[in-house]
Amino acid sequence: MKNKVWGGVAAGAAALVVVGGVFVAQTTRNNASAKDAITGTITVLTNRTDMQANGMLKKYAQEFEKKYPGTHVQWQTFVDTSTVQAQMNGGVYPDVMLVLPNITRDQLPTYFAPLDDLGLDNKIYLKDWDSYQGKVYGIPSFANVNGIVYNKAAFRKAGITQPPKTLNEFYQDCAKLKKAGIIPIEMNYTDKWPLSNWSNSLPDLIAKDANYMNTLVKSNAPFSTNTPEGQALAIARKIIENGWAEKDWKNTNWANSKVLLAKGKAAMMFLGNWAVPQIIADGAPSKDVGFFPFPASNDGKNVAIMGPDWCYAVNKHSKHIATAKAFVKWMLLDSGFANYAGGIPIIKGQKSNVPQLAEFQKLTWKTLTAVPDSDKLTKLENAAQIDITGGGATQTVLNAPSLQAAFKQLNQAWANAKSMLGY
Repeated sequence: MKNKVWGGVAAGAAALVVVGGVFVAQTTRNNASAKDAITGTITVLTNRTDMQANGMLKKYAQEFEKKYPGTHVQWQTFVDTSTVQAQMNGGVYPDVMLVLPNITRDQLPTYFAPLDDLGLDNKIYLKDWDSYQGKVYGIPSFANVNGIVYNKAAFRKAGITQPPKTLNEFYQDCAKLKKAGIIPIEMNYTDKWPLSNWSNSLPDLIAKDANYMNTLVKSNAPFSTNTPEGQALAIARKIIENGWAEKDWKNTNWANSKVLLAKGKAAMMFLGNWAVPQIIADGAPSKDVGFFPFPASNDGKNVAIMGPDWCYAVNKHSKHIATAKAFVKWMLLDSGFANYAGGIPIIKGQKSNVPQLAEFQKLTWKTLTAVPDSDKLTKLENAAQIDITGGGATQTVLNAPSLQAAFKQLNQAWANAKSMLGY
């Protein structure tokens, strides 16, 4: 679609030049000045449907519009990235974007404008996450560590006095919680995206290697019981088979899940630190909400991996690029969004206001910095149609008649894609 969009623009420009070069030059200058002016209406993409419901998105828009008179911010929310991908394929998508997980680094210049002129390069963490050939195209909205968000009151009711430090202790606690009539851990199968932690985060934790996922391209059978990827998915499968997830686990609702955890009817969810304030907002006292690293092995040396949440980007075809860039910079520096969302601020010197992160850090043996997926991995995942980063792979494993049947299906698709790509 890129060639079609720009091909049309180029043909139109050539026709105008033939008619009169002076007019074209003047139009180009006018267009350039319009793009440089912080004015006009921009559409901003966000996954935070909850903040649309509680009015926070409207508040951010109003504050930005107050700082920059003549601007107007419209929000577009999404739950499933496929709807946004369809927009991008059609060449018409929001002015301020979130970088979708299936976009490879070499595609970044196709869709987005460079953000190096924001003057933030030396002020932010993970600045090279979405960069290509020395230019930054995406900046993280904030940073996360993934772990278990839990209800301390539910733990106490089940007779659990401290978070599990080993995988066996985690299993034992799940059994105790189930016996006490509490949902041990919510998987949120229907929403799919929460399942990405099992296929895309937990393998790194098991391997104690932030670059583990990129090594999958070397394997013809990464889904097996002797690999961190397979072991992670086997843990998810065991939770389902032992009845430690929601009773009707194929019909779940993210909004309801948060309420169940807040009320102590459920005990745990495997998510990032960003989930902590959402559980509190749904009624849990802050003192009853805890956060600990996933006990991925039985050695007690549990690691955490700090990586970015969604990354902001600017649509390179936007009619108001300057306004879109100003909004990204304002969200990072002035909005307070990172702390509202329970994230780790990406701006150096800004501090997190989530007290549960202190508990998490105390229980963590080592914190590693996340490594971006290589283009090779993303292309292989796309070609195999195995949704590791979005949670689809976990759904496949949970749905299959057996773990081995799931692994056979996934490995066959993986090997076929490797052969097709010549890897």
